[in-house]
Amino acid sequence: MAWGDGFVDAGTLNGLLRKLDTGIRIDDASLQRALDDPTHGPAFKEWANLHLGADNLLSKGELALYASLDQSGEVDQLVTSQDLAIVPSVTEEELKTAIEELNRSTASITRQTETLKQHHNALAKLIEADAKAADSRSMLAAKKAAKQDAERKRLLTTVEELSQSLSFRIADLEQQSKAADDDLNRTVDELLHSDDKLLSSLQKLGWELDSEDPEDKENVERLRETCMRLIKSIVETTRTKLDRLYLEALNTAPLDAGASMEDVTALQEEVESLYAEILPVAQMSVEQQYLEPALKSLSAKNGQSINRSAAAVVYINACLEYLLGRVDRLTPHIGTLRSHQAAISSFAHMIKTQLAVPSVSAEKTAPPPQPASPIRVRKNTTLKPSWDRRSSDLPDESPVEALLCMLAIDVAQPSTSTSSPQNPNLAVSGWDAIPILARTQAEREAKADDVALNAQESFEHATAAHLADARRAMQLLRDSVLAESPFGADVKLVDPAIESSIIVLRQEVAKVQARVEEIESVRSSARHKNRGPTGKQREFVERWGA
Repeated sequence: MAWGDGFVDAGTLNGLLRKLDTGIRIDDASLQRALDDPTHGPAFKEWANLHLGADNLLSKGELALYASLDQSGEVDQLVTSQDLAIVPSVTEEELKTAIEELNRSTASITRQTETLKQHHNALAKLIEADAKAADSRSMLAAKKAAKQDAERKRLLTTVEELSQSLSFRIADLEQQSKAADDDLNRTVDELLHSDDKLLSSLQKLGWELDSEDPEDKENVERLRETCMRLIKSIVETTRTKLDRLYLEALNTAPLDAGASMEDVTALQEEVESLYAEILPVAQMSVEQQYLEPALKSLSAKNGQSINRSAAAVVYINACLEYLLGRVDRLTPHIGTLRSHQAAISSFAHMIKTQLAVPSVSAEKTAPPPQPASPIRVRKNTTLKPSWDRRSSDLPDESPVEALLCMLAIDVAQPSTSTSSPQNPNLAVSGWDAIPILARTQAEREAKADDVALNAQESFEHATAAHLADARRAMQLLRDSVLAESPFGADVKLVDPAIESSIIVLRQEVAKVQARVEEIESVRSSARHKNRGPTGKQREFVERWGA
């Protein structure tokens, strides 16, 4: 028994000594000084934690008993004759607990005997009630057979008439669908032919449109090149003339004219400016005289062709928009027609499949055997198609009567003259059926309470037995481990592989518990979302709500 450093104090040690009745009395102050001693205090605490405990110390009575056994030599005999590892330690409290457990077990056995008697009586009542219910069901089945035969004949006649009517109607719809398909193909063919003619005429019109003449473009390029050469020749000619005049002026000018240097510089700058203005002036002159008149005549010639082409393009665009609009208007109508044809085909296939099932005649149809359990009847009725799930199987039987039949409750009375006109559902048994129903409900509620009580007692008894076995197994395991382990050492398993397997098993169990909690949370949230009526509840209301 390890206490831990936080639990070792003077009061705890004195309390342990008084509990064991050792006769040793030490004041708390002295013990506390010894524990607080900086040199020997930690070692004293460690020794107290290791050796002072209920598993290590003996009381006076235990010590006297052990001394007497040791003096008589019976200790060695007990050690050699018994395996102390499997002998659990028993205290006085455990003995008292065992005696109380035996008393409770005796009382539980007595209660269980009474419960078994009640079970025997309830089983006898249940067998008797089942026999009465079987007789009631057989009588109700015999009464219902005649009604079902007449109703079945009437239903077969009605189904035959409806089948013929549906066959004729389906044939008419198929013929109309085929005729509509032919009309659609013919109409679409005519429209496509007219569209092809219009597109052919538009193509011819596009071919007739004037495009830019490459010869005119080549002529314009040649004219531009000729103008450039002319401009270059004019510039060179003009510069040559200016150079000649400049040289002649220099040649004819007297040498002693006495012109100033500033006049010479100004004259030279003026001549050089004339050289720079020769090219722009020559270019402007040639373009105004030759290039611009040629371009104007070519633009006037092409303008008329462009106007005709623009008008033709506008006309072609309007025709194409008209064709696209007509296609857009025609496509939804074709889709609607195809949808109607698909619906008619699917409906016709379904009707033909249903009509292909051979109808069973009323003479060859025998009444089905009544199952022993009314729950099976309910399950079989859920397997019928939706159009057969009607209350026509019980034409003259109210829902309350059918429900009482399924629950095997016979409330038939010899006289029904006292039936209430306000509640026609109870007309089968009159007002006398109410006490019978109340008594039946009380009996079945009592049976349900007995079964629940017996199940609870059985569960508690089994749980207590399992817990007691687990407690004894844990005690034996603890005693065996302590007996085979050295004193003061950490208790470990002999096989490290088993210990590692136990650790892995704990991890896996934790994962499984986390997964189970996640699934439970999802199921609880789903139950909160789907608090509406379940499928069985809706089925019950649909079956018996008429």
